[in-house]
Amino acid sequence: MNTDLIRILSISFITSIIATFLSTLLISSQNFSNLSGRFTLTVLIFAATLVTALALTHKNDSNRIKTVKKVEKTNNSRETGTVKWFNTSKGFGFITRDAGDDVFVHFRSIRGQGHKSLFEGQRVEFSITQGDKGLQAEDVANAS
Repeated sequence: MNTDLIRILSISFITSIIATFLSTLLISSQNFSNLSGRFTLTVLIFAATLVTALALTHKNDSNRIKTVKKVEKTNNSRETGTVKWFNTSKGFGFITRDAGDDVFVHFRSIRGQGHKSLFEGQRVEFSITQGDKGLQAEDVANAS
Protein backbone atom coordinates (compact mmCIF):
# COMPACT_ATOMS: atom_id res chain seq x y z
CA MET A 1 0.00 0.00 0.00
CA ASN A 2 1.20 3.54 -0.73
CA THR A 3 2.92 5.21 2.27
CA ASP A 4 1.17 8.55 1.56
CA LEU A 5 -2.20 6.80 1.66
CA ILE A 6 -1.32 5.04 4.93
CA ARG A 7 -0.22 8.35 6.46
CA ILE A 8 -3.43 10.12 5.40
CA LEU A 9 -5.63 7.28 6.65
CA SER A 10 -3.75 7.26 9.97
CA ILE A 11 -4.16 11.02 10.42
CA SER A 12 -7.85 10.82 9.51
CA PHE A 13 -8.41 7.87 11.86
CA ILE A 14 -6.65 9.50 14.82
CA THR A 15 -8.45 12.80 14.21
CA SER A 16 -11.80 10.98 14.07
CA ILE A 17 -11.11 9.13 17.32
CA ILE A 18 -10.12 12.33 19.14
CA ALA A 19 -13.11 14.24 17.73
CA THR A 20 -15.50 11.42 18.68
CA PHE A 21 -14.10 11.19 22.22
CA LEU A 22 -14.27 14.95 22.80
CA SER A 23 -17.74 15.18 21.25
CA THR A 24 -18.99 12.41 23.54
CA LEU A 25 -17.59 14.20 26.59
CA LEU A 26 -19.09 17.49 25.46
CA ILE A 27 -22.55 16.07 24.70
CA SER A 28 -22.71 14.17 27.99
CA SER A 29 -21.79 17.29 29.98
CA GLN A 30 -24.46 19.62 31.27
CA ASN A 31 -22.96 22.55 29.35
CA PHE A 32 -24.02 21.14 25.99
CA SER A 33 -27.52 22.54 26.30
CA ASN A 34 -26.19 26.10 26.26
CA LEU A 35 -24.85 27.96 23.26
CA SER A 36 -21.16 27.68 24.21
CA GLY A 37 -21.36 23.87 24.22
CA ARG A 38 -22.80 23.81 20.72
CA PHE A 39 -20.20 26.30 19.53
CA THR A 40 -17.41 24.15 20.98
CA LEU A 41 -18.78 21.09 19.16
CA THR A 42 -18.95 23.05 15.89
CA VAL A 43 -15.33 24.19 16.30
CA LEU A 44 -14.28 20.60 17.07
CA ILE A 45 -15.95 19.25 13.92
CA PHE A 46 -14.41 22.07 11.87
CA ALA A 47 -10.92 21.34 13.26
CA ALA A 48 -11.23 17.62 12.49
CA THR A 49 -12.31 18.38 8.93
CA LEU A 50 -9.51 20.92 8.50
CA VAL A 51 -6.81 18.48 9.65
CA THR A 52 -8.04 15.84 7.19
CA ALA A 53 -8.23 18.38 4.35
CA LEU A 54 -4.69 19.59 5.06
CA ALA A 55 -3.42 16.02 5.00
CA LEU A 56 -5.08 15.44 1.62
CA THR A 57 -3.72 18.73 0.27
CA HIS A 58 -0.21 17.77 1.34
CA LYS A 59 -0.58 14.48 -0.57
CA ASN A 60 -1.65 16.35 -3.73
CA ASP A 61 1.30 18.74 -3.39
CA SER A 62 3.76 15.86 -3.12
CA ASN A 63 2.26 14.24 -6.25
CA ARG A 64 2.53 17.54 -8.12
CA ILE A 65 6.20 17.86 -7.12
CA LYS A 66 6.92 14.31 -8.37
CA THR A 67 5.25 15.11 -11.71
CA VAL A 68 7.26 18.30 -12.15
CA LYS A 69 10.51 16.45 -11.38
CA LYS A 70 9.64 13.77 -13.94
CA VAL A 71 9.08 16.40 -16.63
CA GLU A 72 12.31 18.22 -15.73
CA LYS A 73 14.32 15.04 -16.31
CA THR A 74 13.21 14.80 -19.94
CA ASN A 75 14.49 16.69 -22.97
CA ASN A 76 13.01 20.21 -22.95
CA SER A 77 13.42 20.80 -26.70
CA ARG A 78 10.39 20.73 -28.99
CA GLU A 79 10.14 18.05 -31.65
CA THR A 80 8.06 17.78 -34.79
CA GLY A 81 6.25 14.85 -36.29
CA THR A 82 3.21 13.61 -38.17
CA VAL A 83 0.05 12.16 -36.64
CA LYS A 84 0.06 8.45 -37.53
CA TRP A 85 -3.47 7.90 -36.25
CA PHE A 86 -5.78 9.31 -33.57
CA ASN A 87 -8.97 7.67 -32.27
CA THR A 88 -11.28 10.53 -31.33
CA SER A 89 -13.73 8.34 -29.41
CA LYS A 90 -10.97 6.78 -27.28
CA GLY A 91 -8.97 10.00 -27.00
CA PHE A 92 -5.52 8.72 -27.92
CA GLY A 93 -3.26 7.86 -30.83
CA PHE A 94 0.32 7.95 -32.05
CA ILE A 95 2.64 10.51 -33.60
CA THR A 96 5.55 9.48 -35.82
CA ARG A 97 8.53 11.61 -34.83
CA ASP A 98 10.69 13.07 -37.57
CA ALA A 99 13.41 10.88 -36.01
CA GLY A 100 11.35 7.87 -37.09
CA ASP A 101 9.87 6.23 -33.99
CA ASP A 102 6.27 6.51 -32.76
CA VAL A 103 5.18 8.13 -29.51
CA PHE A 104 1.86 7.88 -27.68
CA VAL A 105 -0.39 10.96 -27.50
CA HIS A 106 -3.45 11.46 -25.25
CA PHE A 107 -6.13 14.09 -25.85
CA ARG A 108 -5.22 15.83 -22.55
CA SER A 109 -1.78 16.59 -24.04
CA ILE A 110 -3.23 18.59 -26.94
CA ARG A 111 -3.15 22.38 -26.61
CA GLY A 112 -6.40 24.28 -26.93
CA GLN A 113 -9.90 24.53 -25.55
CA GLY A 114 -12.97 22.41 -26.19
CA HIS A 115 -12.89 19.24 -28.26
CA LYS A 116 -9.24 18.17 -28.55
CA SER A 117 -8.46 15.97 -31.52
CA LEU A 118 -5.80 15.29 -34.14
CA PHE A 119 -6.16 13.96 -37.67
CA GLU A 120 -4.03 11.53 -39.65
CA GLY A 121 -1.18 13.24 -41.50
CA GLN A 122 -1.36 16.43 -39.42
CA ARG A 123 2.05 18.05 -38.74
CA VAL A 124 2.53 18.78 -35.05
CA GLU A 125 5.17 19.94 -32.61
CA PHE A 126 5.45 18.58 -29.09
CA SER A 127 7.66 17.80 -26.12
CA ILE A 128 8.63 14.26 -25.15
CA THR A 129 8.16 12.90 -21.64
CA GLN A 130 8.67 9.48 -20.13
CA GLY A 131 5.24 8.05 -19.29
CA ASP A 132 4.37 4.90 -17.36
CA LYS A 133 4.45 2.80 -20.54
CA GLY A 134 7.15 4.60 -22.52
CA LEU A 135 7.67 7.86 -24.36
CA GLN A 136 4.67 10.11 -24.86
CA ALA A 137 3.99 13.46 -26.49
CA GLU A 138 3.03 16.42 -24.29
CA ASP A 139 1.97 19.98 -25.10
CA VAL A 140 1.01 19.00 -28.67
CA ALA A 141 0.29 21.87 -31.09
CA ASN A 142 0.08 22.47 -34.85
CA ALA A 143 3.55 22.73 -36.37
CA SER A 144 4.46 26.24 -37.40
